[in-house]
Amino acid sequence: MPLNNRRSIIILFFLVVVTNFYSCKQKTDSENSGPEVTPIFQTEEFQTFYDQFGRDSAFQMNHIIFPLEGTRRPVDSLDQIPPDFRWQKDGWLIHRTYDDMDGTFTREMMDLSGIVIERISDQSGKYTMERRFGKLSSGWNLIYYRELGIY
Repeated sequence: MPLNNRRSIIILFFLVVVTNFYSCKQKTDSENSGPEVTPIFQTEEFQTFYDQFGRDSAFQMNHIIFPLEGTRRPVDSLDQIPPDFRWQKDGWLIHRTYDDMDGTFTREMMDLSGIVIERISDQSGKYTMERRFGKLSSGWNLIYYRELGIY
């Protein structure tokens, strides 16, 4: 094969590869530049609910689905928590607005297909708490609670 033909084939191959790479890059960039979606926990509607949930005990009690799914903290290492455990209205301790206790605790909020998951943990990550909020026909409600403890 003459040298000029070989050089032409190499140049043509190089141009095809570069063109394909550039085309794929453009498509990926345009797919990622779609409208930004605001997580539910950052919406004004949820923030209004969340703030009132932590301030108003009557509002809180009306926005919890009892018996509430979740788990209590283990009393000790031998404590077996029943798998069908549910929080009851009687004996419910009112939750207050999140306070990081001067940096002792951190909070992480996530949006998982319309369910807001709030995780609070101490600095070591050893003690954790989780609440889940869901929007039902009656509005936002606490639908799950895992008490602060070691799990």
